[in-house]
Amino acid sequence: MKRRTFLKNAGLATAAISAMPSLCTGCRPSTDGKLMLMRYDTEWWGEPAEMAGFFEKLVEIHRTDHIPVSLFCKGATLEKMKSEFMAFQEEIVNDPLFDLQDHSYSHIGLGYEKGKPLEVLEADYRRSFNIHEEIFSERPIGISICGTRDDGRPVSGFDATEKSKAEFEMVVELGTKMINTFLSGIDGSKEFVNYGSLGHPEVMGFISGLSDTAWMDRKEFGDPVDYVLNEIRTRSAQNFHMPVMFHDWVAWQKAPDKELTHVRRIAEAGKEAGYKLVTHMDCYNNKPLWQQNEINLVSYKDLAGKIFWRK
Repeated sequence: MKRRTFLKNAGLATAAISAMPSLCTGCRPSTDGKLMLMRYDTEWWGEPAEMAGFFEKLVEIHRTDHIPVSLFCKGATLEKMKSEFMAFQEEIVNDPLFDLQDHSYSHIGLGYEKGKPLEVLEADYRRSFNIHEEIFSERPIGISICGTRDDGRPVSGFDATEKSKAEFEMVVELGTKMINTFLSGIDGSKEFVNYGSLGHPEVMGFISGLSDTAWMDRKEFGDPVDYVLNEIRTRSAQNFHMPVMFHDWVAWQKAPDKELTHVRRIAEAGKEAGYKLVTHMDCYNNKPLWQQNEINLVSYKDLAGKIFWRK
């Protein structure tokens, strides 16, 4: 390649890459500011009596401190604690602080190398969605992906294999409109996305991370609350959104008290760090947050490569 041609093509490639919209769709806040998503995965598998008082305390502190929160409910837990969830639903109905979504029926895993067959996954989610409708009088539109040790390693994203693509298509056909950000090469703890690359720009990918199974249950990082508060300060300084994932059984049975004091401290620290606390439904309804800058990354890479290497 002649030097003049090389420089010309290199300039074109640079221009093409510079013209690419940001990959961080909603990741670095603009007019919306920094968002903090707090959620509970409600998945308790034991006796309902061991969770007695949890919902009452949850409603009390989230209303008193005005802490928006989403609950992603496992279908089997809904079945086992039907009366408790019905009473909870009656208390919070039409309250925008609370958002009820799905966490599969049996804590089955999506997006795993050795995951269950597609028909098993579909039956599990269909059963869970039906139970949601029975108890809450409406079907969920959101799913938080379950972690599992039985299915091997997770793949890199829904776009990674033909099976993972089929799994994503299956939950969309069931009515899913929002699910964890799970695409190859994208940090699901920091970036809101849409799934236009899989043919569904109407589906939101939401940020997820900082599970209390690690920092509260197993205490992997020293003092649990100090760890989360430090993460809040760090992410705020970096101008990143902030996810915090609680679990009903961890928050109630593993925390130092049954006042949900740690939840209140984390929420207050988020507010002090400049975060706006929101539910997942709030994010879904904020379409510019996750629908902007939709791109076909492969086409940009191909374009840059063809320009640069053209002889």
